[in-house]
Amino acid sequence: MRIRTHLLLLTGIVLIPGLIAATVAVEKVRDGERRAAIAGLTETVRATALLVDGQIQRELGALGALAQSSHFRTGNLEAFHAQATATDQLPHVWTVVIDDTGTQVINTAVPFGTPPPPPEGRDLLEKFFRAGRPVVTGLRNGPVTRQLVTTVFVPAAPSAGRRLALAKTFSLEHWRQTVEQPRNRPELIVAVIDPTGRFIARTRGTEEYLGRQARPELVAAAAGAKEGVIRHRTLEGIEVYDAFTHSALTGWTIAVAAPIDSIEASATQAIAWLATGIAAALAVAVIGASMLNRVLIGSMDTAAAGARALGLGQRVDPPHTALDEVNGLNRALRRASDLLVAEKAARGTVEAERERLLANETAARQLAQTENAAKDKFLALLGHELRNPLAAISGAAELLARRAPFEAAHRRFLDIIQRQNKHLRHIVDDLLEVSRMLSGKIALEPQPLDLAACVSTCVDALRTSDQAAGHTLTLDAQPVWIAGDAVRLEQIVNNLVNNALKFSPTGSEIRVTLRAQARHAVLQVRDQGAGIEADFLPRMFEPFVQGRALQGRQQAGLGVGLALVKELVDLHGGTVTAASEGPGRGAVFTVTLPRIDAPAAAPEDGAGPAAATPVPARRRVLLVEDNADARDALSALLQDLGCDVVEAADGEQALRLATLDPPDLAVMDLGLPGLSGFEVATEFRRRDALRGVPLIALSGYGQARDREAALASGFDEHLAKPADATVLRATIERLIERGDPATATGAFSSP
Repeated sequence: MRIRTHLLLLTGIVLIPGLIAATVAVEKVRDGERRAAIAGLTETVRATALLVDGQIQRELGALGALAQSSHFRTGNLEAFHAQATATDQLPHVWTVVIDDTGTQVINTAVPFGTPPPPPEGRDLLEKFFRAGRPVVTGLRNGPVTRQLVTTVFVPAAPSAGRRLALAKTFSLEHWRQTVEQPRNRPELIVAVIDPTGRFIARTRGTEEYLGRQARPELVAAAAGAKEGVIRHRTLEGIEVYDAFTHSALTGWTIAVAAPIDSIEASATQAIAWLATGIAAALAVAVIGASMLNRVLIGSMDTAAAGARALGLGQRVDPPHTALDEVNGLNRALRRASDLLVAEKAARGTVEAERERLLANETAARQLAQTENAAKDKFLALLGHELRNPLAAISGAAELLARRAPFEAAHRRFLDIIQRQNKHLRHIVDDLLEVSRMLSGKIALEPQPLDLAACVSTCVDALRTSDQAAGHTLTLDAQPVWIAGDAVRLEQIVNNLVNNALKFSPTGSEIRVTLRAQARHAVLQVRDQGAGIEADFLPRMFEPFVQGRALQGRQQAGLGVGLALVKELVDLHGGTVTAASEGPGRGAVFTVTLPRIDAPAAAPEDGAGPAAATPVPARRRVLLVEDNADARDALSALLQDLGCDVVEAADGEQALRLATLDPPDLAVMDLGLPGLSGFEVATEFRRRDALRGVPLIALSGYGQARDREAALASGFDEHLAKPADATVLRATIERLIERGDPATATGAFSSP
């Protein structure tokens, strides 16, 4: 921001408070002036109402005197006509005697004996006679004068069996003369309005507006209040404050309007003077800022020139200026230029050293990236190479367990094989999981689920495991819904419970609880085991860190289970903590996850239990596996599950066999000699005869990217070796059912 701008801002900061204070003062003046003017309007309108009421009151007195006239009582109408005429203000006020039929008996506006006009106003007269008291009308058409008039009726003594009324009739000219313009206030508009909203009198636009409707907003305001003030536009389009009240005798509305400009004239003039003063002050400020700006800019230019020379490594020798502060800056620039020469010499050395360090850092980073890629490749290859023999061992052990009857001693050895095979598979999975965790490649597939159901399934499965033998697993879970990945949540529960089992003595209780607290789901796993030392607690969730094993037990696992738990909980947006009262006092692990509302219940499909169906035919499955042991074991397992198996050792053989006789489903390894499993799957999807065959990738490569690559090349499902027999069977059933609705109750026949 330029100096000139700063100076102008400073001027504004100084002027603005005064401007605000002046504006507030002017507004106060405007408000006071407005209140005083409106109070004056109110007094004027009340005085006008008293004037109208006084006129009506005088005429009521005259009518009362005429009602007592001896001529009226004796029926000497001609003499009464002359007497009434003497009380009139002809031609604008006259007397009328009218009977209950609406016939005028006397009308002093015309000579005595003039034939009366046709009867009229019988409804009005009937209301008047029922009321039995004086009545003042609004505007009405006079039957004799044929002009708009107002009338005041008073009861008279009956004559010859007829009910009579005495009335004074007023022309609009009478009210125009009565309602005068206030002195020295030519801008005011005084108006008298009848109950229907029409003008009886108006001091402006008399000829144009008499008898016409007043503004609707004025009529509405008068109908809703006895008196008041409104702001609106007149019929001429003038913005006014309009004070109104009601005549006590007539019920008419009396209104006095004053233009807003006349009410706020003084305040408007004050605002004009204020604006002029502000403009003058701003002009002076701008001129002063410009003059000061020249001095400042000139001085700053010399400093800027010195700074530019300093930046170019040149000698700085700026001239003397009018500002001491700038002269001090120039002296500092001169000293800096002296130091610059010495600094240049050292800079070359430093720059060379920086380039050397940068080259070393780049090489180190490239080496780290290379080693990291090699590590990932090694772990993937390690997983593949370990899973292939594990698949063979797992398949063979599964077949032995399903088919061969064993003696108790032999059964114990088979159980050892199966148990250690599962343990080895768990170690391989943990090793690959921690690799993905450290590289940030774990991805979730969250969906709404009842965490209680997930926890219950995990705990039930763990109760039957060998590790839980001799322990009591207690579950207390309330239904609570979260958005989570069911597979990863099972990993969290399994690792926490397995950790508790590993560090708890035989016979102790492992207690699992799940509660909803506010907007969170809180899962706790509490044991009565070895406990945790205070100095070890902060490192509980670090990879490859393990606590001290129970006496008499060997350390088991890789120390990655709790680290994986923390990573998965973090990915779910939650927290995990560990607490212990010390060694031998047990431990409690608490997982807190964001809670969601339970989704609406899915509509019932109305289907009852599945009806019994005939056993379907055996399915023909193509098994493609280059490892002979794994192929033999898996082939025997598939046959035991009820499949007819066709074996192939490589991709070319698999394509030949499938082309000759397309199978119902193919289970295929990915790392095949010759054509890889990916290429074979792509070829299946390209050929019409094989396009619909379901494909299962069964591979030792079990990372997420391996699954994605398999699905992208045309596989319908990806399973990591060694595949659990139950999972394999369920996957085959699901894929065959999806392609063949006729097998909706199962894909296998009995072996």
